Amino acid sequence: MLNTLFLLNVAFLVIGHELDAIYRKEWRFFFASTSISDETAYRIFTFLHVPAFVLIILNLNSFGFQVGFDIFLIVHAGLHWMLRNHPKINFNNWFSRLWIYGGALLGVVHLILII
Repeated sequence: MLNTLFLLNVAFLVIGHELDAIYRKEWRFFFASTSISDETAYRIFTFLHVPAFVLIILNLNSFGFQVGFDIFLIVHAGLHWMLRNHPKINFNNWFSRLWIYGGALLGVVHLILII
């Protein structure tokens, strides 16, 4: 059950939130202070998710990684909350919030159960 819950955590971030982030053009926030084109920023943003995903897959069964990932989900939601009014952040709808804050909630639950 704990492994399934952790996989759900991963799915909320990688599938739910990151696909939504591409749809909502989150790279514009990260590359706002650079002079690179929107297309190049999109490509870099998308490309960087490939090694991140491989890192996650390689560490799925690591207790330390799972704890760190749960903490990341919680911190990630906190950052989104702090930046919710930023003009380049466009996650102000229930669907986007489901992935961000739902992932954090699942991270809390998994963290409590695993420790």
